[in-house]
Order: sequence, then C-alpha cells, then structure tokens
Amino acid sequence: VLFVHGSDVDHTFCRPWVDPLCDVARLLFVDLVGHGRSDPGAIDDWNLNAWADSLADLCGTLRVRPVVAGFSLGGRVAMRLAVRHPETVAALALVNASGVARPDRTSAMFRKHGGDAAALAYERDLANPTTESMNEWFRLCQPLTVKRPYTADEFADMVPPVPGVTEQLVKQRNRPENLLPELSVIGCPTLVMTGDSDPLSTPDDATDLVTAIGPNATLCVIENSGHGVFRDNPEAFLETTQAFIRGIG
Repeated sequence: VLFVHGSDVDHTFCRPWVDPLCDVARLLFVDLVGHGRSDPGAIDDWNLNAWADSLADLCGTLRVRPVVAGFSLGGRVAMRLAVRHPETVAALALVNASGVARPDRTSAMFRKHGGDAAALAYERDLANPTTESMNEWFRLCQPLTVKRPYTADEFADMVPPVPGVTEQLVKQRNRPENLLPELSVIGCPTLVMTGDSDPLSTPDDATDLVTAIGPNATLCVIENSGHGVFRDNPEAFLETTQAFIRGIG
C-alpha cells in the first residue's frame, strides 16, 4: 500500500493513524515533490500530472504495483495516476477526496454544522480571498472540518511545503480540474471513503466518484467523521480499509 498525503502537509501527518495497515500489507509512505523530505522541484512539478508521473516512476524503481491510498489532494493524485499509468496501480483507496469542487455542497455542510456565520465565512474567502477572510475561515470553518481537534504533536515532525507550493495549491483549489469525466477508464478495484460530516469532500462528492468510476468502485461513508476519517474514526477506517486490502489479495 502506497499512502499519499494531502495538501500542505507531509506523510507524518497521516501517522500513526494508518500504521496498523501494516497488519495486512507492506505500507509505504511518500512525500510529494515540494513537500516534506522530497525534492523541492519547481512550479512545473507542483500539479496533478507531474505528481502522478513521479509516483509512477517511484513504483517502477521499487518494482511494486501497489494499492494506492490517497488522502484529499493525495486522492486526486491517485486518480490521475490510475488514469495516466493504469499498469502501475493494483487498486485505489480514495480517502476524503473529490473529483470536482462543489462550493454549494461545502457551504451547505458548513451551514449545517456551524450556522450562517461559518457558511458566509467560507463563501467570502472563496469569492475574494484576503488575509482577513482567511483568518475568519480558520476561526469559523477550520474547526468544523474535523471531529477530532488537531494537536501540536501532530505537526511536530512535519516539514512544511517549500515556498511557492501552498500558493500554487490555492490557485488549483480556486480553479480546480474536473476529474469526473476521465474516471470511467479506471478499471481497478476502488474504495471511495469519506466522513459523514466532511464539508470539503462530502458524501455526495464521494457518490459522484463512485458513479464516475463505475462498477469497480465501492462507497463507504464513515460515521462521526470529517476531513480525515483515519484520525476522526480510526477504528472504522482501519476495519474498512483492511477488509478492502484483504479482498484485493
């Protein structure tokens, strides 16, 4: 299992939550180019195609054909990897990932869990991002993205992205690619998993992924979880993912 982290973090953010997957498979962590301890790269290396191609090169070097598990941005990279290099991927586990941005769904989820103030803070920051709007987002919206509050220890070993990566990711979030039309070519077994309270990759977004991929995809919505089911409800995440891996074996 090759586990790919989300945006603005590195592989340490996913540990130790996903480490018990070692019970059923050899677990490999990777830092995307521009993140963590990998090469910094340059602006042309910080996009879905480049990251997917670098993972394909890594799998070729290691001579492995793994189950690729991607969280959030890592899930979008995993999808693009399966499309561009299908021979590289034995199966996919897409964790809190979405194929296309749906601000209407995100706003509705923030309103459901944080009221009008949270929804408006999200909408203002999306329409006209400023330092003030970003601060409001972190104050009102960020706590609603997860059920288990973040701790300083989770970020203690993390190496921040190199300068320029975060700015590039913000541009990609504001002008996101719609991956849904290309996903029907994915022929490997795929587990699509999100949290029932995730405003960034809602259950409806996960359903769209399953529909776009087709009969090889399975949907799992984890209860009492937000954006990061492996840390909000690790027991359910591990039970579901381990069963999926065993089924591939």
